[in-house]
Amino acid sequence: MRCGRCVTACPTAALLAIAPLDDDALLEASVRAGAAAAKRAAGFAAEEAEGQGDSIGTRDAERPGRRPRKPQSPPACAGFACERAVRAGHIDAERTVALPCLAWVDEALIVHMARAGARRILLLTAPCASCEHAKAVVDLPKTVRSAQRILDTWQLDAAASIVETVDDVAASEDEDAAGEVSRRGLFSQARSALVEAATDAASAQMDALTGRSTADAPEPEPDRRRWQLLDDLHAAGLPAGDAVVPRALAPRVDIDPERCSGCALCAGFCPTQALCKAGKAPGGRTLLEFDAALCRDCGTCTDTCRYGAISCEETLTVSELFALEPRAIVIPKRRVLPNRR
Repeated sequence: MRCGRCVTACPTAALLAIAPLDDDALLEASVRAGAAAAKRAAGFAAEEAEGQGDSIGTRDAERPGRRPRKPQSPPACAGFACERAVRAGHIDAERTVALPCLAWVDEALIVHMARAGARRILLLTAPCASCEHAKAVVDLPKTVRSAQRILDTWQLDAAASIVETVDDVAASEDEDAAGEVSRRGLFSQARSALVEAATDAASAQMDALTGRSTADAPEPEPDRRRWQLLDDLHAAGLPAGDAVVPRALAPRVDIDPERCSGCALCAGFCPTQALCKAGKAPGGRTLLEFDAALCRDCGTCTDTCRYGAISCEETLTVSELFALEPRAIVIPKRRVLPNRR
C-alpha cells in the first residue's frame, strides 16, 4: 500500500525505498520545506520592519478603547501531508513534503526539517480518520513526541505537532498553480522516477549478462536517516551538562552478571551489531561491546535472553552516544542456571 511503515520500523534498514521515496530524496525534501518556511517568515519580518506588513495595529487603533496590537510575523511553518490531504486542500508545495502516507515520517525527517529552519513542523492527519489504512499511522503520535523530546534536549527552537487543518501550510490566495501541490503533478513525478529507476535496473542487468562494464554507482547507504539524525544533532552542538538522551535515540544496555548464563546469544542475534562479541576476558569470561550509535532499541536482545539478565534503560548520556569507542561489557563464563525467566 506504499504506507512506508515497514521502512521506518525496520531496525536494520533491510528495506530500502526507491526514488522518489528513498531516504536521500525525503531528507532533501525536508530541507527544502524547512528552508522555504524560514525564508517566508523572514520575508514577513522584513515587511513588518519596513511598515509594509499586516495592518492589525492600524485597524485596532481605529476602534474606540482598543490599544493597537503589534503585528507579529507568522512562525517558520512547514510540514508533512499525505496524498489525500494534498488533494483535499490548497497546500503550499514549497513548505510541504507530500507523501503517500505519514507513516513515512520518523524523528530523523522532523529534526532535519527543524535544522533547515522550520520552527513549527506540522503533520496533517485530517484524512487519517477515514482512511482504510489508518493503522499504518497508529504510532505517529509517539514519533512526534519522541522527535519533540530530541528537539528539546538539544534546545532546538522548534515544535512538532499533529494538526487536522491546512491553515498554517496553506498556499496564499494569489499563488499560481505552480506553487500548489497537485495530485497529477505528484503522480507524474513519482511515475517518471519509477520509470527511470526501472530503466536503470534493466540496463544494469543487460550489461551484466553481456559482460559489459558499467560505471560504478554508489550503493544505497544503510540506515541513511539514522546517521543523518546523529549528524544533525552533533552539528547542533552537544547539550550542556551531558544530558540523558531520549530513548528514541538509544537506551543504555546493561547485563546483570548474576543472572547471565554467558551464552552471548544477545550479541549473536543483535540485528544491528550494536551488541557484539569482542573476544575473551580473563577467567574464561566473554567480552562484549555495546555501540550506542548502532542501537535502535528494537528489543531483540531482551527478547532473546532466557534469564532476563539484560536491561535497556533511558540513562544513556550524550557523550556516550557520540563516543568513538564502544563500551565494554564482560559476561560470565558459559554456565547453566537453575531458573529461566
